Amino acid sequence: MCGMIGESYFSAEGDDVSKADYSEPLSWRGDPNLTYSDWTIVVATSEFDSRTYHVHKSILSVGPRSSKYFANLFLEQGNSYDQSQTTRIELDEQDADSFPLLLDFMYNTTMHDNSSDDDSLSLVIGDDFTTSNAVSLRHLARVFDCEGLMRAVNKFIQKDLSLKTGPLYLTQAYLYQDERLVESSKRLCTENFSHLETRAITRLPLPLFRSIILAVSGRSKSSLDVNAGDEEALSYQLSEVVCKYFEKYPDCVNVKLFLELTSMKVMPKIASEPAIGFTAVAREMELQEIHPDSEEWKGLIDLCQRCARAVVGEYGWKDFNITSALDEYLHGPCAHEKTKSDSLLFATSFGAALEQAQSDYVMMNKGSSGFKKQVYDLEKENKEIKASNRGLKEEVERYKLILSDTKEELLLLKQQVKDLKRRQRSSIDVLS
Repeated sequence: MCGMIGESYFSAEGDDVSKADYSEPLSWRGDPNLTYSDWTIVVATSEFDSRTYHVHKSILSVGPRSSKYFANLFLEQGNSYDQSQTTRIELDEQDADSFPLLLDFMYNTTMHDNSSDDDSLSLVIGDDFTTSNAVSLRHLARVFDCEGLMRAVNKFIQKDLSLKTGPLYLTQAYLYQDERLVESSKRLCTENFSHLETRAITRLPLPLFRSIILAVSGRSKSSLDVNAGDEEALSYQLSEVVCKYFEKYPDCVNVKLFLELTSMKVMPKIASEPAIGFTAVAREMELQEIHPDSEEWKGLIDLCQRCARAVVGEYGWKDFNITSALDEYLHGPCAHEKTKSDSLLFATSFGAALEQAQSDYVMMNKGSSGFKKQVYDLEKENKEIKASNRGLKEEVERYKLILSDTKEELLLLKQQVKDLKRRQRSSIDVLS
């Protein structure tokens, strides 16, 4: 009741106080003379490129969004005005682009009513904070010891990390040597490999790409829940992804890496198109230094055999023109050198075609034997039907004979009846 009486006698809007005088929040973006900036930060990306920010020590050093790095820096400087009130920081281009977002976060100290500490430490999800700069912000939070920003970025990444963004987070975390985020995003990519876009996977740096491929194949082998169909489909997908990566980055391919990522353990089955791609990659490699008895040579033979079988299985052994292949091998561009790869590819292609032809021949023989048995069974059944028909005909003839005899007996009886009636009439006439 007392408060209500006060409102009748005193107005809070009375003294011509302009809202503009106190409603504008403190910002590092304004005129430093008008905002009473007391510190300058120079962010340099090179000797000739830098950006200057006029900030306030109280904002950067106090509160849940503050930076311990700047707090310690200001504490060391003290209040001595004979020292420079400027800090020069060297950052790379991406971190320099993210630095204003760090300042925005620290200056955004508005607390909403009934909001928890977690709610107050949040990032505005939109154009400012994205998948592309989240890892950079996490790095800046670590460099400048800003716990509030670290918590906020972690919450943002937790919501944003998905099948679409996982490969990008993995790449960024790898470049920033962020082991925790590398482990999390790598686990996401490994466990959901079949749902990732091939284009996103092939953008990974080579160490990450190799690690993912080996982890996916190893996980498939150790899992008890994977059936034969799913394992075969995964093998085909791995062959397609690895082939596209080698085609995209041919300079990174060497014999060791090539054989490791195309080994039987990684991809027991190869799709037909990657099979053609792998054979093309093999022809371009320097294989002269590989010893015929080495494990590398055995691995290459095994790979070429799987590739040849995949191609022949897709297009058929009849399409493999042995005469043309032999002519190209003997008189083609490599006829004089007869490289080991050409010899191997010719031999494995020929072997696969022959193997498929033999398999088809066996299947045809099996099919022919089955057909002969069906014909034999049908002929046997036909003979039985014919024999049954003959028996029926004989039975019909027998009934016909019986019927014929019966007709004769019936006619004889009729004649006897007529004779008997005639005799009776004669006897009656004599008596009369």
